[in-house]
Amino acid sequence: MAKIYSKIAIFSFLVFSPLLSYAATLSVSPATGSYEVGNKVVVKVLAASNVSFNAVSGLLSFPSSLFAVESVSKTNSILNFWVTPPTASKTLGTVKFEGVAMNGFHGSVGTVVTVNLRAIKAGSAKLSFQSGQILANDGQGTDITGNLNGATYSIKEASVKPSVPVVPEPEEEVVPEVVQPAPSLKAPEIMLGSKYGASAIVGTSEHDKAQVLITFVAEDGAKVFITGASDDEGGFIVLIPNSLKQGKYEVTAVMIKADKANTETSNVIKINVGNIFTDISKEVWGLIALLILLILYLLIRIYFHLRRDKDKDKNIDQEKNKKGMLNYQLEKAEEDVHKSFKALEADVSDRARGIVNPVERDNIEALKKDIESTEQVIIKEIKDLEK
Repeated sequence: MAKIYSKIAIFSFLVFSPLLSYAATLSVSPATGSYEVGNKVVVKVLAASNVSFNAVSGLLSFPSSLFAVESVSKTNSILNFWVTPPTASKTLGTVKFEGVAMNGFHGSVGTVVTVNLRAIKAGSAKLSFQSGQILANDGQGTDITGNLNGATYSIKEASVKPSVPVVPEPEEEVVPEVVQPAPSLKAPEIMLGSKYGASAIVGTSEHDKAQVLITFVAEDGAKVFITGASDDEGGFIVLIPNSLKQGKYEVTAVMIKADKANTETSNVIKINVGNIFTDISKEVWGLIALLILLILYLLIRIYFHLRRDKDKDKNIDQEKNKKGMLNYQLEKAEEDVHKSFKALEADVSDRARGIVNPVERDNIEALKKDIESTEQVIIKEIKDLEK
């Protein structure tokens, strides 16, 4: 049994290692801090990943009773085109942002937006993400979102400072805010077509050698962004990503020139994507394949146990002894089956802790139930042979 346990561990590592290594993090910096009423608090939203990504979105909340938002800055952001420019709601206590790094971001960590807050009341303040998403720069818009890390700040009443000569603080260097031009170019026209035999978004425009941003919006509002480029005549073809879940999508396109001049949004087309099988990721398919292989292994092992025992005992005259030996081997096989399935269930549970996508977690839970049901079927078959 040690051999099969090691095989399960190796196979599971190969199945899950891509998922674990590609997880990205959206976080608030600094994560902790102590301030006084009246202090300015500079908060940065950071995106970190060990693979290139090109789209980041999020909704950050803060207690509006303890903080007043003074401004939200895009200065030094790793994103260079904003689908939804960073905006703050003072009444709701939220900051919303949605942007794209058109050529992808290849560093380990970068600033998405900077939020300038002012402490207005003493208390304990928690900043957290109501939602957040990071998409890989892989041409598929793969969701690599991992942890969404907030922050906790302590705000105290302002202390009374002794009267001392005020030394002026050195002036900070002001970095000019990069302003994204308003859409001024003619919008492209898009339609559903094909490329290399696969479904694709086909577009025409007046803008040659421009970058193209394709937006897929699901019925629940979830978005996937895919980038491309137009040719010398202004045309472009962008494959529909395999990462899209089953369902209906509205698709639009925007084009951005080298000087950041951009077009109006294209016409909207509607597409249907996938089926129930396309929603199962390669990680879950790997677990299903592992389960099938394990079941085949156990069935073959049981078969050879029974065959070997039958050959050894065929010359034994006493049927009672032969049946007793057979029952003993069946009991041992039953123990092996039970141990193997327990190991598989434990491995699936351990790996499921690293999966944050709700659809994937539902698939994992369904798979665990299938594992339990399969074990019961095999155990029942062994018990029937014992009779």
